[in-house]
Amino acid sequence: MREDLAPPSLNTWQRVFNDEAYWQQSPDAYYIELLRLADDLLGLGAIDLDQWQDLNARAEQSHKDSPAIKMARAVDDPHV
Repeated sequence: MREDLAPPSLNTWQRVFNDEAYWQQSPDAYYIELLRLADDLLGLGAIDLDQWQDLNARAEQSHKDSPAIKMARAVDDPHV
């Protein structure tokens, strides 16, 4: 069975989270993928609600800190 067809695990979520190239090149896709994985993990019962909230908070913070997002904010408001 191919890995992408296997159910996600916390290791899958962490591997995506640690992928700096993905984070820098496509922060929106990176963020959406992390949220999707967290939702899948919760739906499978692999994590509880508290863990799901933690994963989502980590994904959101990472998205806010991404270079592309910071650059967009700087262009929108150079005085920030």
